[in-house]
Amino acid sequence: MELKTAKSLGVCRTPLSGGSGAFTKGDVMHEKLYIECKYRARFSTLVLFRKTQQLAGKEDKIPVLVLKERSQRGQVAVIDWELFLELWRSYEQTKKDL
Repeated sequence: MELKTAKSLGVCRTPLSGGSGAFTKGDVMHEKLYIECKYRARFSTLVLFRKTQQLAGKEDKIPVLVLKERSQRGQVAVIDWELFLELWRSYEQTKKDL
């Protein structure tokens, strides 16, 4: 999964899953993104996201799952990886055009 993720961003996987720490402790060697890959049989977040995808699909909308812990600052958004790649590439292109 780490290799596939790295390739989709046009970068390399961090050797030893980031354990060496020479460039980054993350799983993917990226100049601007810190990427941690987790691969398990099941994630409760993914269960929630799949439900969000189903509901969004019925309305022909883009699914975004927003998570926030009670009594904690900040929140996170969960989106489909392909959508993330599309947004990231658009961001990178916009920066080049400036």
